[in-house]
Amino acid sequence: MTTVSLRPADLRRYRRAVLRPFKIRTAGQCRRFVETLGFCYAFTSGPGGLPGLFDVIGTRSIDRMWSWAWMWKDSLVTRRKVYYGRVLRRKPTFISLAYVPHFYALSGNVGEPDDYLVAYQAGHLSLLARELYEQIARRGQVNTWELRRQFVSGDDSGSRLHRALDELQEHFLIAKVAEVEGRGNYAYIWDTFGRWMPEVSRRAARITSDEAAGAVLRAYLKIVGAATPQQVGDLFRWPPSLLEPAADRAGILEATLDGERYWSLAVMVSARRRA
Repeated sequence: MTTVSLRPADLRRYRRAVLRPFKIRTAGQCRRFVETLGFCYAFTSGPGGLPGLFDVIGTRSIDRMWSWAWMWKDSLVTRRKVYYGRVLRRKPTFISLAYVPHFYALSGNVGEPDDYLVAYQAGHLSLLARELYEQIARRGQVNTWELRRQFVSGDDSGSRLHRALDELQEHFLIAKVAEVEGRGNYAYIWDTFGRWMPEVSRRAARITSDEAAGAVLRAYLKIVGAATPQQVGDLFRWPPSLLEPAADRAGILEATLDGERYWSLAVMVSARRRA
């Protein structure tokens, strides 16, 4: 396999070109941005070189950035136009509906009621996360305030509760479905992922782990241009045994940058040659 030599300037130029067509000022434009990329961070950019909505939002006002992004998030998520949750590195993430089944196929879930118990027994969920899931499954849609009253006591700041909710989101076991306001504050409304998006598990059942990882990796490299296998593994929390099959499925090109091994795509190499 031919190895392509890249420079840091090539990556910077490519990533700027990916974002250049976007200047987002409406919920519809936000949705199209997420659908074009496949997934991104919901607010600020972050680990893995992935952009966030703030990188393309059509204002320089920080207050407007937060106000608009928060409003669009609520509108799009409530109407099931995009998926939102703490998924990539437990950072707020948007995922297009086209890619949610691929992420779900990689979560270890199979769409059965005991998926959460399998995750708990494998050591992927804390006891509190298991108890929270059982409460949400019994009650139906429930807000964070109610969960806090039941599961947080004494001088507890609630940090354990929020970590447990993050665990459940990362494993696609619960979903944020709406928000509720009160007393100058807000809380998320939660439901089980299976109740909120029942069609996802059916679609995911037709996708193998290798196929899902290959599709996600290809979308990621189209966004960032190139990444090391270590960066890929860290971002998606994939085991080493999944990385090479994903690379094969994605049709990656081997590259080097500053002497380090990178994965890239033909689209990145073509853009470099045109520059």
